[in-house]
Amino acid sequence: MSTNMSTNQPTGSQPYEVTMDRIDAVMASRDITLVRDDTRRIAQANINGFTVIFALLGSVLVVRADAATDISADATNATFYLAANQVNSTTFGARAVIVNKTEKLVVRTERELPISAGLNDAQLSHTLQTAIDGILSAQDTMVAVTEQLNQLMEDNT
Repeated sequence: MSTNMSTNQPTGSQPYEVTMDRIDAVMASRDITLVRDDTRRIAQANINGFTVIFALLGSVLVVRADAATDISADATNATFYLAANQVNSTTFGARAVIVNKTEKLVVRTERELPISAGLNDAQLSHTLQTAIDGILSAQDTMVAVTEQLNQLMEDNT
């Protein structure tokens, strides 16, 4: 197998370890700058107004988008939770969860990518693009479903 002399990494179609350096390089090629915390093996970027986090967790890479809301975490309205359930039952590109660990609810969408066998450069680039598209689309779907549920509740009152 040949290697790239400048990075000492395999070239061609052979898969190799997914590292934060490789993720950073793919994102930089798309003019997206990652802010990294190498001790925790995470990085984040602002993509389309969302905080997107990349976390290397052993055999998986988690790509996650968070959207803050103005809804109190102790609110009794279950609309966001119902919307997340709807998104999760109809969408395959990402899953949605509602985080209530802060003062305000956070809408989180994420996708786990299996990386234990490694990925070649083309696979990593495509996988990251698909994951980002999926989590951002799920955020848009969360907004649409939440609006529909709110309209249904208004119509029934």
